[in-house]
Amino acid sequence: MNKTRSKRFLIIGLLLALILTVSGCNSKEEGLVAKVDGEGITVEEFESDFQVFKRIYEQQLGEDAMTQVGEDGRILGESLKENIIEKLIMERLVAKEAKDMNIEVTPEEIQKQMEEYITLMEGQEKFDEFLKSNQLSKEFFEENLRKELLFNKHREAFIDSTSIDEKEAKKYFDDNKENLVVVKASHILVKTEDEGKKVLERLKAGEDFGKLAEEVSIDKASALEGGSLNYFGKGDMIAEFEEAAFALNPGETSDLVHTEVGYHIIHVEDKKDTYEALKDDIIGLLKDNKYLEKIQKLRDNSKVKIYLDIKAK
Repeated sequence: MNKTRSKRFLIIGLLLALILTVSGCNSKEEGLVAKVDGEGITVEEFESDFQVFKRIYEQQLGEDAMTQVGEDGRILGESLKENIIEKLIMERLVAKEAKDMNIEVTPEEIQKQMEEYITLMEGQEKFDEFLKSNQLSKEFFEENLRKELLFNKHREAFIDSTSIDEKEAKKYFDDNKENLVVVKASHILVKTEDEGKKVLERLKAGEDFGKLAEEVSIDKASALEGGSLNYFGKGDMIAEFEEAAFALNPGETSDLVHTEVGYHIIHVEDKKDTYEALKDDIIGLLKDNKYLEKIQKLRDNSKVKIYLDIKAK
């Protein structure tokens, strides 16, 4: 339902969100795809990441995914190579600065995170099936968890030491109010209009929305939480769903809303559209923006040589 949901590693988030210019070098060093402040990134490291994300693309878009042209007009295979190189470069830079700041990730923290993933996937057997179906080794998964945890600690250290002026936050709200409004909503999703009408009748008869969502909604992820989609903003949902949700006031329930995935009944629990209600969100967003600026500056000030030919077959 939520267009932002996808099966991917969390670590790719901010790293691949950075759209950076990659300039290659003519000189080559045996076994390396790049050097970051004198430290090499090996072909093996690059291939390990590239093959994982290549398989994800192929599962989603078909076996010819790497030759398809993306929305930006570039061949996906070339874009992926560039993104993987940048991901590895940023990992090196963040790891180096984290070490200087005495930030580290312990084996216990990795194990705890592994256990949370296993629980999320409903047990060891299903977790092992996930690794097998995606051709992932446990070692690769654990190493990406370590990088993710280190990246998060580095970010949190910066966020905790960064302050946002009230005037800056208020100005951001005034300039971006329409895009900042969020609603907290739940939904029940069914396949047919007839099914939806029956659910509406049960709601009008007084049945609990959350319990009905758990019973009949085909969006199993949200159904586990009584249909809750938590807070979301404009652009996060399918257009017809979003239009209906933002038209409701807190406490109101929609009629049937038809989208490409079925028929929805939406219940809005809360709406945040004032500065006071959105203040914490705005401060968090501005801190995140400043962190991205810091990461960009870290990249700009580094000495990077890239040997990989992005266009190579």
